[in-house]
Amino acid sequence: MSAPFATAERIPETVPPELVWDKDFDTFTTEGNDPFVSIARLHEGPPVIWGTEANFKRPGWILTRDDVIREAFIDYEHFTSERPGMIADMLGEPILLNPIEIDPPKHHQYRKILNPFFTPAAIRSYDEPVRQICRELIGKFKDRGECEFVDAFAVPFPSYVFLDLMGMPRDLLDQFMGWQDELMRASDPMVRVAAARSIYGYLKQHMEAQKANPTNEFLKGIVSGEVEGRPMNYYEMMGMFYVLYVGGLDTVYSTIGWIMQHLAMHPDLQQQLRAEPDLLPQAVEEFCRAYSVVVTHRAVTKDFTFHGVPMKKGDEVNMPIMLANRDPSVYADPHSVDIERKPRHIAFG
Repeated sequence: MSAPFATAERIPETVPPELVWDKDFDTFTTEGNDPFVSIARLHEGPPVIWGTEANFKRPGWILTRDDVIREAFIDYEHFTSERPGMIADMLGEPILLNPIEIDPPKHHQYRKILNPFFTPAAIRSYDEPVRQICRELIGKFKDRGECEFVDAFAVPFPSYVFLDLMGMPRDLLDQFMGWQDELMRASDPMVRVAAARSIYGYLKQHMEAQKANPTNEFLKGIVSGEVEGRPMNYYEMMGMFYVLYVGGLDTVYSTIGWIMQHLAMHPDLQQQLRAEPDLLPQAVEEFCRAYSVVVTHRAVTKDFTFHGVPMKKGDEVNMPIMLANRDPSVYADPHSVDIERKPRHIAFG
């Protein structure tokens, strides 16, 4: 087996037997009609477990509670983002997804490059273009009175926003989504490698074109960005392009799909939000809590004990955000969507 798919021992000797969870995370999630309820069965066990197939068949720790997940997020001295990443392994290139796979204090330097484009004022400037994309997509099916929502809206809506922002052609969306699905979901590891490298090849030429002639101010800000008084190097810039690609084409459409399914099954909530549109912002926060789709990963930096559990340097740590956001010790009736709730969620890590 090639290096990108080398794994640690399935059950290291240092793992207490009572913490071993000998199941496949993805399969466990699909048992039953609701994957969020299915995975929440892990709340019945310890807050830290060792999964023999925790992430794409790789073994590692799984954190199952809101408090331990939050603690791991901020404790970069023990839980580093700068682990040998799946993307770097598949590409055979020293790329970290920038800035999410970079620890403080350098993380903040890279965030400074992006932050000006995501302030409230900057986001307001995107409002009309985003609304126009909505109108364009809805216009294609409104006269029919129905649609297959994921294909007709959930996928193209955030994708068009992303492609326009990144100066990429919309007519290549099917190709981009094909690569993305293979990268994130293919069971054959070599299919995932091929997709990762196809994305990399496209982004490489796109980045070089943007360096020569930026399409917009956002891209100009990236290709001219400086860290510690110097221009970003090739790998730093490619890491930033890659993380925007992965985030822009997957996470949002998955979340929107779950939200719309909920609304479809709760017409009373639809009517309430139509009648009281001022409730939409708080409804969005509750939807984000209830339908978090991301599993974040860290690596242990040194041998230490975490909540009584002995962890070893190099151990992989998996942090399913849906387990934090549906933790019954934090949220009453966590599987219900209650827009009166004011959740302090961590849907975006």
